[in-house]
Amino acid sequence: MVYKKYIELEKAHLYLIEEGFTMLQFKDQVDFELEDAIEVDDKTIEFVEGKSFVTLVDARNIRSNMSHEAREFFATDKKIVAIRKAQAIVVNNLPSRLIAKFYMTFHKPTNPIKIFSDYLQAEDWIRERKMELNQ
Repeated sequence: MVYKKYIELEKAHLYLIEEGFTMLQFKDQVDFELEDAIEVDDKTIEFVEGKSFVTLVDARNIRSNMSHEAREFFATDKKIVAIRKAQAIVVNNLPSRLIAKFYMTFHKPTNPIKIFSDYLQAEDWIRERKMELNQ
C-alpha cells in the first residue's frame, strides 16, 4: 500500500495512507501497554493534523498482548474519539480476534467499528466510511 507518511514506534507502525485515512500495524510479540496507546494516539493526531479520520488496524500475523488500560484508552481518549470516525480491524488468528472482540464488546468505542478476516474487505469498508465523512 502506498502512503504519505510513516513512523515506526516502539511497538507499532503508523501510516498516513492519505488525508483522513491512517493505518496502525502492531508489531509481533510485544506487550502493548497504556503508554504505547498514548503514543499511538498522539502521533495519529499529528499525522491527521487534528482533522477527522478513519483508521484500518492491521493485527494480522501477530501474537501480542494488549493491556486492559490500553484498550480502554483507545476506546475513550477524548482527543482521538472526537476525530476518529470509524475503525476496521483485520485479524487472522485467534489471539488477535479475541483482543479485537474484547475491545468492541467491553470497551465499546463510540465510532463505527468492524472486525474483518480479509484485508481488502476491511479496506473497502473503511474507505466507504471515509467517503461518507466527505459528503
